[in-house]
Amino acid sequence: MTDAGTAEEAGSVTPDGAGAHAADESVEPNPLADRRFLVFAAGNAANNVGEALYATALPLLAYQLTDSLVVMAWLAAAVPVSDLFAPALGAWADRRGVRGLIVQGLLAQAGAALAMNLLLLGGHSAPWLLFLCAVVLETGGLAYRTGWMTGVPAQFPDCPVRARGTLNSLFLATTLAGPLLVAVLLPWVGYQGLLWLNLPTFFAPLVVWAVGVRPARSAPACPHKTAPASPDETAPASLDKTAPAPSHEGGRTDGGPRRTAPRWVKRRAAGAQARAGAEAPPSRIRDGWDAIRQDKRISVMLVADMVLSAVCGTGLTSLIVYHLRHGWALSGQQAGLAIAGMNVASLVGNLLVSQRRRLRPWTPMTLGVAARSVALILMIVPVWPVFMFAVVLGALGQGAVMATVVMARVRYLPPGVLGRASGLIWLLTGGAALLSPVFVSALDDVVGTPPTFLVLGIATTTVLLHLRLTRAAWRPVPRPQEPARRTNEP
Repeated sequence: MTDAGTAEEAGSVTPDGAGAHAADESVEPNPLADRRFLVFAAGNAANNVGEALYATALPLLAYQLTDSLVVMAWLAAAVPVSDLFAPALGAWADRRGVRGLIVQGLLAQAGAALAMNLLLLGGHSAPWLLFLCAVVLETGGLAYRTGWMTGVPAQFPDCPVRARGTLNSLFLATTLAGPLLVAVLLPWVGYQGLLWLNLPTFFAPLVVWAVGVRPARSAPACPHKTAPASPDETAPASLDKTAPAPSHEGGRTDGGPRRTAPRWVKRRAAGAQARAGAEAPPSRIRDGWDAIRQDKRISVMLVADMVLSAVCGTGLTSLIVYHLRHGWALSGQQAGLAIAGMNVASLVGNLLVSQRRRLRPWTPMTLGVAARSVALILMIVPVWPVFMFAVVLGALGQGAVMATVVMARVRYLPPGVLGRASGLIWLLTGGAALLSPVFVSALDDVVGTPPTFLVLGIATTTVLLHLRLTRAAWRPVPRPQEPARRTNEP
């Protein structure tokens, strides 16, 4: 049963039904008006630009060195391989806090990038060495992202949902700069020079950290309790901030001034808190899965996101590029401009959702999936303007779906299991995304490119049917408690 505090925080219903729409009708201020958010976003954007440089330059460099598509595929596989660590990193974030994940993740990325650059500089370009460095770098990036994404609700408590959506839009905007920077800088610095330019971008978030824009330090909470179940479970009086100050701290119970506690008292209190944290039950990854199942909205979006990742993932992007070059006989530069237009449309769709003051997930989710489905069916029309309209429309819808999914996770998942639940979601959607190139390429070999678009469009309509059949799950409900162990206490 949901306790009163959790229900109130979630904007849940009262026994008479009052407040039923509070969860989806709440209005958040614009995070861009917060100076701390702007500083944090600047460091995040600098890191994203470096990631875009790396993601564009490394496959091209690998092809130049080895002339092998297999090596390029192996390096691309470093991203889904790192997703295997997502649940463990999420559990770390929930159990120990996000501060260590952010700093250590960035340092691991910088170390792996430096090692890769030195190996290439020394002429050591063995594919297994590059793959090892890429896996470490991607795992460090996953740790960094897990840290800051999990820490957003605590770092910006007035607008956690809009802050998460705005940062997602910023990610899309900065990744657009990657191919453009490669095109401009490649003749001047070469592929290895681009990788060296990526190295200092890992330190931009650390500079932001140094100026004081960071998640607050907090003691790890017990993952199985959201409120004391009985008076016996309350904190000791010496650690209770509302209790009268003990005499050895020089405090007074009559409300008068009191002196700062001696250092040895603070050390004793800190030790007691550390021991209490050590005695707490271990953080279980299964708690994240329980939180996903408890909120039907998250479950519905997870199924939809997995289907879209498999049907409209990287395989569809590759198919569009292939059709632009071979079906419409465009040059590489013209195809690049078409893809740039698709990326801009995805950013616009993302902004249309992330910058809304009020999030009602079912509507943008349904409209976005419908736009993607209609666009895929229109792509079979052998008319160039219609095809380009379909490309832009589909990207617009997919951008809206992406923003809705990431913002809804922050809104509906309990903060105490946000890291573990997000890690499991990344693992499942990443596994589905691995099916996309296999499924699309096999289908294209059998039926050809235009019929493949039609089949993918029909497959996407199943997500619309799924959203329609699960419409009842989107009725506002209380945010679920963090999974708790049952006790026999009254």
